[in-house]
Parts: sequence; C-alpha cells; structure tokens
Amino acid sequence: MDGNPDNIQLINELDRSKTDAWEELRLAAKEMTAEDRNVGWTNGGNKNSLSYPAYSKRIDNITSLLYAVGAITPLYNWRSNGLPDYSPSKELNVADAIRAATYIVRSERFGDGAIAKAAEIGLLDSILYSLIKWYEKD
Repeated sequence: MDGNPDNIQLINELDRSKTDAWEELRLAAKEMTAEDRNVGWTNGGNKNSLSYPAYSKRIDNITSLLYAVGAITPLYNWRSNGLPDYSPSKELNVADAIRAATYIVRSERFGDGAIAKAAEIGLLDSILYSLIKWYEKD
C-alpha cells in the first residue's frame, strides 16, 4: 500500500460514537475567532531559544479533538502524499479533510507552524466544516 488509502477507508476511520468529542469540535469550530486564526510566535521569554507558535487553547483543543474523532490517521502517509489540493473557494470533501488534518497535525511535530499556516489561510476552518458537515448528515 502506498499510504494513500481510498476515500472509503479514510472515512471509515472517523468514529461517530464519540458524540461528546464531535459536539465539542462543532462548538470549537463555531467559536473560532480571528485571534485564534492569527497565531503569534514566542520564544517563551528566552532570547536564546527559537520561536514557536503560541496556539490558543481553542486550537490546542481542536487538535486533540481531531485525534479523538479519528480525523488524524496513520493510514495516510502524509510525508509521501502531501497536502491535498486546497482552495478557499472550493469545499474539501471529507476524505480530503482527513488527509489535510493528518498532514497539518503530523507535520507540526516535525516543524512548527503547519497548524498556524492552516489557521491563517482558512484550511483549518475548511477541514472542520467538512468533518462536521459529514458528521451531522444522517
């Protein structure tokens, strides 16, 4: 397998039974502010340290919730397959939302700022919108 499962395999990773996590995710997405999306950088007060993004509690919570609902998956090899095509004018399908969520959250572990960039350009909102729309249908 090339680490790029088909859409059905990815969607099957989502866990509808985590109703509390889905509701928290829906609420967090609804309450996202411009301040959340405009991530600042800090060195933690140590001028000899490299800067890193200072995410809001809401974005930290969203990241945890994406794991909880199954939107971050080891099935998708984000390094080999990259970020799906994204345009603010085009809605992500749910499988591409999973791919994008996996890409930005996993890549954050190897280089600070992926989540910050996704929040800044609207990709994080698009991911949340697609996932929540999928969950709320049916």
